[in-house]
Amino acid sequence: MISVIVTIYKVERFLKDCVGSILRSTYRDIEVILVEDGSPDGSGAICDDFASRDGRVRVIHKENAGVSEARNSGINAAKGDYILFVDGDDVVHPRMIEVLLDGIESGDYDFAMVNVVPITENGYHEKINDMDIDTSSRRVLEQSYCVRRLLDVGAASLQFHVPINKLIKRSLVKDMFFKTTGGEDFEWNLRMFLRSRQGIAIDANLYYYIQHEASMTHSGINSTYIDRIRSYYLCLNDIPADNRTYRAQCLKAMYSMLLGVRYASRGTSFYQEAKECGKKIYNKTKDELLASDLSWSRKMRFLCLYHMPWMYTFLINFVYGFLRRS
Repeated sequence: MISVIVTIYKVERFLKDCVGSILRSTYRDIEVILVEDGSPDGSGAICDDFASRDGRVRVIHKENAGVSEARNSGINAAKGDYILFVDGDDVVHPRMIEVLLDGIESGDYDFAMVNVVPITENGYHEKINDMDIDTSSRRVLEQSYCVRRLLDVGAASLQFHVPINKLIKRSLVKDMFFKTTGGEDFEWNLRMFLRSRQGIAIDANLYYYIQHEASMTHSGINSTYIDRIRSYYLCLNDIPADNRTYRAQCLKAMYSMLLGVRYASRGTSFYQEAKECGKKIYNKTKDELLASDLSWSRKMRFLCLYHMPWMYTFLINFVYGFLRRS
């Protein structure tokens, strides 16, 4: 059996489509755990209605504590051999669970993943009715590759950052809970990757996150955004002290994030907060940065850009200006 954990907060408008898409899955042996996180809208009643009509649905009503605690409640309640996370304002393809399970059982894999793609509201209907999606393109994922892609701060690493596109052995993560931080997704994924040996990626667009103004992906600069710096520091603490390769990759990602968040916060009321957060992390990690396996040119680049933020601003503005002209 597969445990599908759905986190729900202020998603009344999208919830029926979300849960309906899961219940229409071609793979039927599932339990759907709806974690209603104290939502002030009508989401709770919708959850209860689904549970009354389908015996595979269970509902957890709890006081609002954020997505991390909601997912943790789902992990504690899960009974399946595998766990799958879904956000309450997203939809999945009917074949997604079937494809993920086939992938993970095709070898000795700890997890399987498909592509997560953005989509506009009501723009998924054509996609979920296409049952002939090609799922033959697959790639075995070694732990080192997953960690490297996760710690790549570029947009191309989205598939590795998020937990929502992955079917994971429950035995691997049943005692591994999300932390409340600005980057709980990739921090949790790092711990999962460090526990795993191999995974498999199926190159098929089967998970759709709906873009709308209320979603977290459309949030502006705030304390949660700034807390991403601390999230990378938590990642650094997750990596064993003797694994210099992974720690160097994490330091590179953390300093890139530190500089980027500080730059993005300039001119806002959150700039001082970003500056102080960056300073604390810098003081805790500068010695390890200098002793790390990163090249000296990269180390010096990070140090110069940290101490001379005007230089970082100049470089970013220069690059953006060049791209606009080209």
